[in-house]
Amino acid sequence: MKFTNFSSKKKHDLKITVIGGTTDVQKNMYVYEYGNDIVIVDCGIGFPGRDAFGVDLILPDFSYVLQNIGKVRGLIITHGHEDHFGAVPYLLKEVRIPIYCAKIVSEFLKNRLKEQNLLEGTSFNIINPDGGPISLGEFKIDYFRVNHSVPESLGFCIGTPQGTIFHVPDYKFDWTPMMDKQFDIPRAVRLSQGGVLAMLSDCLGATSEGFTHSEKEIQKTFNEYISQAKGQVFVTTMSSNISRIKMVVDASVSCGRKVVIGGRSMEQSTETARRLGYMPHPKESFVPLHHAQAMDQSKLTYIVAGCYGQSGSALGRIARDEHKYIKMRAGATVIFSADPIPGTVDLVNELIDKLTLAGAEVIYSAVQENLHVSGHGSQGDHVLLASLIRPKYYLPIGGTISLMRAYSNNIVRLGILQENILELLEGDSVTFSQGTAFKHKEIETHDVYIGSQVDIVSPVVIKDRRVLSEDGIFVAILKFDREKNEFLDSAQIVSRGFVYMKESKELIAGAEKAILDAVKQNRKKKNDWALIKDEVEKALFKYFQKTTGRTPLLLPVIVEA
Repeated sequence: MKFTNFSSKKKHDLKITVIGGTTDVQKNMYVYEYGNDIVIVDCGIGFPGRDAFGVDLILPDFSYVLQNIGKVRGLIITHGHEDHFGAVPYLLKEVRIPIYCAKIVSEFLKNRLKEQNLLEGTSFNIINPDGGPISLGEFKIDYFRVNHSVPESLGFCIGTPQGTIFHVPDYKFDWTPMMDKQFDIPRAVRLSQGGVLAMLSDCLGATSEGFTHSEKEIQKTFNEYISQAKGQVFVTTMSSNISRIKMVVDASVSCGRKVVIGGRSMEQSTETARRLGYMPHPKESFVPLHHAQAMDQSKLTYIVAGCYGQSGSALGRIARDEHKYIKMRAGATVIFSADPIPGTVDLVNELIDKLTLAGAEVIYSAVQENLHVSGHGSQGDHVLLASLIRPKYYLPIGGTISLMRAYSNNIVRLGILQENILELLEGDSVTFSQGTAFKHKEIETHDVYIGSQVDIVSPVVIKDRRVLSEDGIFVAILKFDREKNEFLDSAQIVSRGFVYMKESKELIAGAEKAILDAVKQNRKKKNDWALIKDEVEKALFKYFQKTTGRTPLLLPVIVEA
């Protein structure tokens, strides 16, 4: 097999390091390294399991990237799903890197960056799927359309002096896509003509036979359930699944319902889709969230986040009757239009149980087919792509260990040698030298846990939260001097399972100020210790709600000095 060379310089080895995306389905991040040049592909988040109390999301470990930041020429985002771009704001807090992505991805990212005051100074380079290649140092980057559950998804052809690498993460072949063009097979084949050294490609559907069905097959199911519902309708899916959201809006409008978008991420995605022309419904088709409860609930469809069972999502709060604007009523219909990803099955099942106990009819894939069509290719899709591209080496990505092995077994059946299929775990690298691949352990990686408004959550905090099982405990100890008949002007603070004190000094200082201010404001009643403790608790509750969005168990204690 011949590989295209485009440099007469002395060749360096090409190294690809997996930061995230091969041990589980999430946190996708890959580092391509050639000589003094690095290109990063994707930078996504992961979702915590049920034992990660108080953790809202998980980041890939940026350490290797930051250690080699002088070599980084750009960050490529393949498509608009959180597990591929959601960690970008956290990386940009550390260092600014030029971003290369499709238009819709840039709009999703701008929403996130604006919230964290990171938009100014961020360089976006918009990829036109019909445009020409991009040069990033020694890397020559080309691309082609693929089908997925979000528009403008791309596969990449990464040219290097060692050979050409195809990077095709989430994809399938959809011959009747909802709002995008078909997989650009002619362009992909043309880019492979010089020979392909290796292909990193999606393996999530490796245990599913045949070809993945078209997204259009779900529309009939939505039409049926939404038109027959007598009361409220709730539909939950990924906030970035634009085609799915559009189908729900289409079905609702066709039977006289208006649509309520619940949750910040859903609102942003829907507004972005409307702005880019993917959702051409008039403004009158939508009802603002804060107006919805005053309307006839049988004429409303709520589209909310929470399809993976996240406790802090809109649907999670609705199930607990804790949502500020949405109250679910008995007889409501709740439709889950997403299958749980590995690690979230228990969370989803618990949420379904809560909704059922609250009086809802819950429709999900176990009881009704055609509620969700995967955006990931099945065995037939994998075989077709392999036959079109014909790389020397195959590297399954975007799946669990067992799914990578299933993919490998399927490829072996095509007559590919086992030694030409490389299964990499997070922290592993593969080095290509003169057409030969060498797999090795490159770095140690660790998940980085993020809590709402508390930023990085120490593993120490997670351990405490597992013991307490909820939001932790915050103890405020006040000392009262009997001789002077007054409180001392300091408070001793103990936090367990809420924040790690050594890493949250500013938050702790603010809490101490709130405590002492509450004491000063009630100095005339200083001998009424019950009242003082009550006022301190109220002050801390207000402070933590404002600064962290969480409310630990608050325990004010007064002792004599």
